[in-house]
Amino acid sequence: LPLLENVISFLLGVLWTLLGVSVVLVFLSFWHTSWIFALAMSLFVASFWLLLIVLLEMANLQIDKLKELKKQTALLQKLYDTLSHHRS
Repeated sequence: LPLLENVISFLLGVLWTLLGVSVVLVFLSFWHTSWIFALAMSLFVASFWLLLIVLLEMANLQIDKLKELKKQTALLQKLYDTLSHHRS
């Protein structure tokens, strides 16, 4: 699980970099045509990268949720064992 978190973190950094570079390149490529068209194309490209970023962030949240659930399960098991030991 830590390896997966590291991979997701690395990919998030790569995606943020690609977002910035691609938006600037698309804007500069279409700047001479029309600045409104260049802005629209840049927003379109940015929305693609942002979608991928959101998907990875959702995966990250699910990993955090799984880790928290494992902690809670361990605590509940410990509590159950303690209570059942006291009843005997």
